[in-house]
Amino acid sequence: MSYQAEISKLDNFALINLRGEEEAVTRFESALSLMFPRTAHTTAAKDNVAVLSLAPDHWWVRTSIQKERETFEALFQAGSTEHAAVTIVTDHFCGFSVNGPEALLVLRQGVSLDLRNLHTGQCTRGGFARCGATFQVVDYARHYDLFVESSYGDYVTDWLARARGPE
Repeated sequence: MSYQAEISKLDNFALINLRGEEEAVTRFESALSLMFPRTAHTTAAKDNVAVLSLAPDHWWVRTSIQKERETFEALFQAGSTEHAAVTIVTDHFCGFSVNGPEALLVLRQGVSLDLRNLHTGQCTRGGFARCGATFQVVDYARHYDLFVESSYGDYVTDWLARARGPE
C-alpha cells in the first residue's frame, strides 16, 4: 500500500541552539525582532525564521542556510552579556519533510507519540523509528518537518521510503 505523502530531504535549513534565562531571551527577541514562544512545544515564525520552544530555557532557531552566519552573529552578540549559549547545530542534524494528506499515517508507523495531539505551530521531541527526532508541525495532519541526528540520515531516508510504500 502506498500513502499519499511526499517525502523529501530538507537541504536549505540552518539550526541554531539557544539556551538562556529571561534576560537573554529578551535580548534574543530584540535581535530577531520576534517574540519567542514562552510555552514549551510551541513555535513562532516571521520572515523565514522560526523559533521552536523545546523547554522553558531551550529553543531552536530555524532559518535558511544562507542566513545562518548572520543570524548566529546577531544572537551571539545579543546574548554575550547574559548567561546564555548560542550554538550552530546545523551539521549535527538531517532534516526531512513529510507532506500530503496521509503524512500523519506515514509518521505514526514510527513515532512514540500521538501526533494527533500536536497541531499547527507546535513542535516536540520523541522517539522515531529507533532513533530520536524533533518534529515541527507545519500544517496539522498534512505537513511535518522532522530533524534527526545526521548519523541517522541514511537510515531515516530508507525508513521513510519503506513507510510510505511503493510509488
